[in-house]
Amino acid sequence: MRVAILTNAFPPLSRGGAGRIAEMQADWLTRHGHEVKVWVPAPFPTDEGRDIVESFLPRTTIPFSKLSKTFAPMRLLFHMEDLAPNLKAVDQIRAWKPDVLLTHNLTGCGWGTPRMLRASGVRWLHVLHDVQMFEPSGQVMYRETYNSLRQAWRKFWAKHRAKTFGIPDAVISPSQWLLDAHRKYGLLANTFAQVLPNPIEIPRGFCENQITEQIKVVYNARLSEDKGILVLLDAWQSLNPRPGRLELISGGPLLAKIKKLEDPSIVVHGQLPHEEAMIAMSGANLFVMPSIIMENQPTVLLEAVAAGINVVASDVGGVRELLQGYGTIVPPGDAPALAKAIQQTLKEQINTQIRDQILARHNFDTVMGELVKGMVPNVIPA
Repeated sequence: MRVAILTNAFPPLSRGGAGRIAEMQADWLTRHGHEVKVWVPAPFPTDEGRDIVESFLPRTTIPFSKLSKTFAPMRLLFHMEDLAPNLKAVDQIRAWKPDVLLTHNLTGCGWGTPRMLRASGVRWLHVLHDVQMFEPSGQVMYRETYNSLRQAWRKFWAKHRAKTFGIPDAVISPSQWLLDAHRKYGLLANTFAQVLPNPIEIPRGFCENQITEQIKVVYNARLSEDKGILVLLDAWQSLNPRPGRLELISGGPLLAKIKKLEDPSIVVHGQLPHEEAMIAMSGANLFVMPSIIMENQPTVLLEAVAAGINVVASDVGGVRELLQGYGTIVPPGDAPALAKAIQQTLKEQINTQIRDQILARHNFDTVMGELVKGMVPNVIPA
């Protein structure tokens, strides 16, 4: 099959979970004999050896790549413009004549783009990753303020994006939580949807985690307040004595501030390429994910499970559904509860039975095999 992938995130420009999943799908499909081409909003580096990637010019006043650094009124203008299809992307993908269109996060791609391509006879599958369809920021905070205003805001976006988005042949949701969150706002009500977990490519050499002599607790997410890093630091610094060292693997807006902390038990690695990040995670006794936003199915959490590392994670979004009893779940934003969970979970052995069940459910070949079935007409009903 000829498979066109349309996404706003793809490595090396994106290190997040959505981009990583799109890359894994593209690589797997290519290895299994399918012809794959990936379309992303410009600019995209041309010197990265990614021959399968094509970029298209944005139709918005502001490029998607600069959206996070733009003032709020201009971001609103961007999102309004982005409702319509990107005709440049439509023309490029049509000219390639794919059998299947596989879409991921579409902010910056034109929400009406896949609808026009489906009208050309291309089978269309959409993969959910987060809440961008009804929340332009992509984030829903735990215990939000101004809740009634936020609900009205999301209903507005859900209505307008649903109108331009159209009806895919099938929607793939990694968690039941995320699918239910969309349907709460009236989205995807008339669309065939399947809950299919994200695939996990078990890191080579990390399946049997080799514990080091010194206790090592690892955090691998953006160093920002929404990811719970400040909660983690409060919890860690309340432990007396420290149980070992805390290693932070990532960059972010709080990187400089954290580097100034005079705590020899905290090691700051900064942003690392994926393989180096996995090496830095090796030997960890515990992986901590203290996020205070609604997470869907964090890839890095799956990688920690695959590497045989015990976990402590916030009870947000689809995390409880993902772990199903593996590790320890804590209330979001509760530093004392997090500190207690770190101390307790460090004393516990991993539950190998639950770990094996998680890895079987997210097995790369099994998940991708189910996805490919959906690409064939009449296998998944439209």
